[in-house]
Amino acid sequence: MNNLTAELHSLIYKNTIWPSDLLENLTDPSYLSVNFETYLNGLCGKIVFVDEGKAIEAYYYFNEKNFIQKVEMIEDDRTTVLYDRIEEIAKVLLKYDRFEEFEETIKLLAA
Repeated sequence: MNNLTAELHSLIYKNTIWPSDLLENLTDPSYLSVNFETYLNGLCGKIVFVDEGKAIEAYYYFNEKNFIQKVEMIEDDRTTVLYDRIEEIAKVLLKYDRFEEFEETIKLLAA
């Protein structure tokens, strides 16, 4: 139970990237732009950078506390999810056979 609690606490309360971190990327010459828009109760940061001569877009979704919720990258008309906080929480719940909590998480996603 302690491992479950520790893993969930880390996923829910720790934040690996902040909106200000995205702005710092502009010091790298391969980053072309960083723009923010409101998204639900938080922010969506759109980054455009060049990799191997191609412009790539990445979208960073933050909640109202500026905690990262999801990161998506679009390259060659293909969207890849790089991080999804809800999916990570669900994986932990399934790992510890906490199916009831997993079902509740799914209901929150469907709302």
